[in-house]
Amino acid sequence: MSEHFIPSVFFTLFLVVDPLGLIPVFVMYLQGYSASFRRRIIIKATVIAFAVSVFFVVLGDYFLKFIGVSAASFLIAGGALLFLIAIDMLFARDDRTRRPAADAAPGVEEDVSVFPLAIPMISGPGTIAALLMFSAQVRGDARGTLVIIALAAAVLAITMAVMFLSAHLKRLIGETGISVIQRLMGLILSAMAVQFIVNGLKGIGIVR
Repeated sequence: MSEHFIPSVFFTLFLVVDPLGLIPVFVMYLQGYSASFRRRIIIKATVIAFAVSVFFVVLGDYFLKFIGVSAASFLIAGGALLFLIAIDMLFARDDRTRRPAADAAPGVEEDVSVFPLAIPMISGPGTIAALLMFSAQVRGDARGTLVIIALAAAVLAITMAVMFLSAHLKRLIGETGISVIQRLMGLILSAMAVQFIVNGLKGIGIVR
């Protein structure tokens, strides 16, 4: 593990999950519930997202070996996918934040913890790709695997806190502030995605 591995994992996962950019979505899906039911939904969504994360971190290496994909190749593919996600964030084209009003309004008995909160909002394709990408980089290193799981847990803890405080944060930051934050995150993620692609090209010997 390089000295940049831990901050790279944390910031990539934080930028891909984008809890601050999802504040309007959290508000939209969590409104209308009692405080106790909303708390249950948030905790359940976080636990499910963490379970999905652990699954792909632990089994990601075996999955890539099974399909015969090298860590360098997946770095290139993962970097390309993250770059596309960054472009969507920069131009406010994130599908997670555009839900029809009819689908967004939760009923009294409707549990939105699994879908759409845990999957695909928190543990979407970008998150899964990032976890697979990093697990491939620490292939066979138990310490590295535990580090990724711990960092994923930290990001999800932040996301859970944002969900609990989403209504207050939306009033504090405002739609304009959230839009600015999302675009800044998209810009940073695009730079990191390019670096992942470069590292992958180095890994297969195209770039020296």
